[in-house]
Amino acid sequence: MTDWHPDLKNSDAPRYIAIADSIASDLSSGRLSPGDRLPAQRQLAKILGLDFTTVARGYTEARRRGLLSSQVGSGTFVTDPSDAGSKDRSEAGSTRICAPDFSMNLPPEPGDRQLNAKMQAGYRALSGELMPLLRYQTLDTAEQDQLAAARWLENTGLPTEPSQILFASGAQSALGHILAATTEPGDQLACEDITYPGIRSLAAQFGLELIGLETDEAGVLPDSLHSAIGEGRLKALYLNPTIQNPTTKTVPYHRRKELVECAERGGIAILEDDAYGQLCRKAPLPFAALAPESTWYIGSLSKTLGAGLRLAYVLAPGTGARWKFARAVRTSQVMPSPIMTALATRWIEDGTAFLLLDHIRSESAARQQLAAQHLHRQDYLADPEGFHLWLGLPGGWTRSALVSQLRNLPIGITEADAFTARGTPAERVRIGLGGPVDRTQLGHALEVLSQTLEASPVGSSVYF
Repeated sequence: MTDWHPDLKNSDAPRYIAIADSIASDLSSGRLSPGDRLPAQRQLAKILGLDFTTVARGYTEARRRGLLSSQVGSGTFVTDPSDAGSKDRSEAGSTRICAPDFSMNLPPEPGDRQLNAKMQAGYRALSGELMPLLRYQTLDTAEQDQLAAARWLENTGLPTEPSQILFASGAQSALGHILAATTEPGDQLACEDITYPGIRSLAAQFGLELIGLETDEAGVLPDSLHSAIGEGRLKALYLNPTIQNPTTKTVPYHRRKELVECAERGGIAILEDDAYGQLCRKAPLPFAALAPESTWYIGSLSKTLGAGLRLAYVLAPGTGARWKFARAVRTSQVMPSPIMTALATRWIEDGTAFLLLDHIRSESAARQQLAAQHLHRQDYLADPEGFHLWLGLPGGWTRSALVSQLRNLPIGITEADAFTARGTPAERVRIGLGGPVDRTQLGHALEVLSQTLEASPVGSSVYF
């Protein structure tokens, strides 16, 4: 029924909501039936005298309600939400499904049935040892877990002794433990001028002065770090050096060497948050390999296996530092989750973790190609192996207006304010390409984003 169009005259709701309401009403009345094909968004926008973005948001809202589905190359079709619900329930069983947080940078989720079955088999296998995993554990990590962690970190180029690996409940917890062990209120902590929001939150929590350092295309400028060291209160330099969040930059080897030399001369530690390092098949050597006696290395699993797997492997610069870290873990957290640790170990031992990493790598590459197709006229930074973009906005658009305009899209759009540690936030946003979204849904969202950016901000918001 490609000649269908909604009657919006009697609705006081925003136009995009009215479109979704009309689809629901016409499905209920029989004017629409499951399987009917709806008009293309541009065609419907022309019929209704609305802009493309408003109609696109209406279709997105209808998808969210389970009223529509899209097929690449075929179009948009009406679905029965009750059928979708029963299917979801039958597939999920009694599992509680939580809404994803698109403000976080989520990795793509696997849709491959064999990989999902392998992941689930590893999870079910833990049931045979569940009771020991529900007990309090000592901080003497099991050798089996340390060996698995060392095997995982081999991909980074780090020469790792298993007995030296520490465990934490994710990178954010690990960073908190490190700061608790190494800093005092009033100390200075340096970072890139555009940095990971989590370090900004932790600096505020621990009463640290966060110093955003000048950067270029290769990362932090050594002269900027040298100047900060010269003030006398700098304790550490935080870096997210590979496929950085949000700028997607990777610090090349020569700059890593320069920063290591500067940090060692100044007597400060380096906090290396290597969350995305394993996505990069040819990443430079980690800072921890260049300066093991002054670098804290954090290799978390949130971006390479799954954000809900709250586990990070940590290397500390020396025995005394390891002891301080373990004490901080005991004080603030008691212990990392034994269940999370056991699941990660099992997946590494049986190869599931490496299959999942390969999937995320290949899927991220495919999604970057999809983004390039839709956003080729826009100004953005990207890494071909990452799953986020750093998008500059065209004239007339502000970051707050864009986020407000596209808040219902199933992709993460985060304003530059969250990442800015120095100076005035730029008119930029981070775009996340991952999460529980398939390529068809992502392609639709990127098309809406592209059309929105090419439209007038004022004209695009008239009908909302």
